[in-house]
Amino acid sequence: MIRGLEPFLKAVENPYKTVSEWKERTGKKVIGCYPMWLPKELVHAAGLLPVVVWRSDEPVTIGHAYVHTFNCGLTRSFVDDAVRGKLDFIDGFIIYRTCLQAQELPFILEQHVRPAYLEYLYLPAIFPGAATKDFLIEELERFKASLEEFTGKEITDGELRRSIELYNENRRMLRRFYEFRRKNLGVLRAREVMAVVWSSMLVPKEEHNTWLRELLLELEERQEELLKEPRVKGDLKVVLTGALCQTPQFEILDMIEDLGMVVVDDDLYVGSKYFANDVELDGNKRPLEALAEHYLKREPTCPTKGDWEMDWTDEIAGMVKRGGADGVISLLIKFCPPHLCYYPDIKRGLMEAGVPEVMIEVEHEIVSLEGVRTRLQSFAESLRRGA
Repeated sequence: MIRGLEPFLKAVENPYKTVSEWKERTGKKVIGCYPMWLPKELVHAAGLLPVVVWRSDEPVTIGHAYVHTFNCGLTRSFVDDAVRGKLDFIDGFIIYRTCLQAQELPFILEQHVRPAYLEYLYLPAIFPGAATKDFLIEELERFKASLEEFTGKEITDGELRRSIELYNENRRMLRRFYEFRRKNLGVLRAREVMAVVWSSMLVPKEEHNTWLRELLLELEERQEELLKEPRVKGDLKVVLTGALCQTPQFEILDMIEDLGMVVVDDDLYVGSKYFANDVELDGNKRPLEALAEHYLKREPTCPTKGDWEMDWTDEIAGMVKRGGADGVISLLIKFCPPHLCYYPDIKRGLMEAGVPEVMIEVEHEIVSLEGVRTRLQSFAESLRRGA
């Protein structure tokens, strides 16, 4: 038993309860941020709690009257929760141009939910040249003014800098946590690793940082003891990729491990993508400029940024090589256009690099996981034959 994991697991067990109880306890406002790259530090500096919106654990019902059935599980689930009133404890929402499906969400919210605060940001595709950065800084200035109008509070450069430093501290500790997982395979379950990252999207960074310090201390002090009896036993090592925007079902992560595959690394959003880079603050650089440069970084690669020069395959293959992995499991969210557009190139590139890969299409409403189990079991057997 790793006691330090308990608050993380409890936080993600019922995100609605976690966030609403925090609001009741503090009396502060909560802002729902659509994944993946919104500058949440600005929301924090405004005295609000930014939470990354999540996929419900319930099937979509009346939400299908407001959104297409061929949208991804996150957009359908989010709309369903919103129109059913399950998100009424959230005071406002920020949406941006993640994909075509996300672009329709502000109109649905404006007409049918009417939150106290609603903002749509245009975070541009990554193009070379100064114009992209200049445009992005102007958009962040507009966003900052919008938050100031909503809260009646000025966001000073000093306050924004402190929020950025707090978020950077969280990113650094999450990277340490992942490095521990890489060096001590089998000590942590995949669902536990994901819970640690997901909870960072739900609770205040101040609180999450305290949890992380205590967890890292326990893991490092008990390292030898935990390695003697690893909790995940397997003869194969795999890297997880894909699952843009939303959290994969924990049941699938458990299934991977039950079939003898140990996750050595991932490039999931609710994973290493979330904390990959710090916001780089220099002495003379304005915090808004630092946030803009953070967004414009090409690594980790992400198809939602519209960067035609990125090479997602090289990044995945690099993870495989560094972790000594036997193969890659791609978790492709059904009806996810950004990932679907890039997946054929990723598949071909991994084949050319000699990296075995299997694609598992996951959907919000899963009637049966037997089909997923069959594909994963066949993949594991093929890896063993190849070995």
